[in-house]
Amino acid sequence: MALEHPKDNQECKSDDHTQHLCYFVSYGYHVDNQEEYKDLVDEPRYKCHFCGRTAHLEKSLCMPMKL
Repeated sequence: MALEHPKDNQECKSDDHTQHLCYFVSYGYHVDNQEEYKDLVDEPRYKCHFCGRTAHLEKSLCMPMKL
């Protein structure tokens, strides 16, 4: 189970929540690992219904919707 953090979507029930963008961003992954983060969001095909973030892969979001 994912650790709770104030900026994280704590309502996400996925066992893979630690692979979601909101989890990464809440811990500064986008700042410390800029190139890897860019790969996750480059050429977005999905948008999270919860936070509005976009990602290339559906599995990177809590509540993905196809763009």
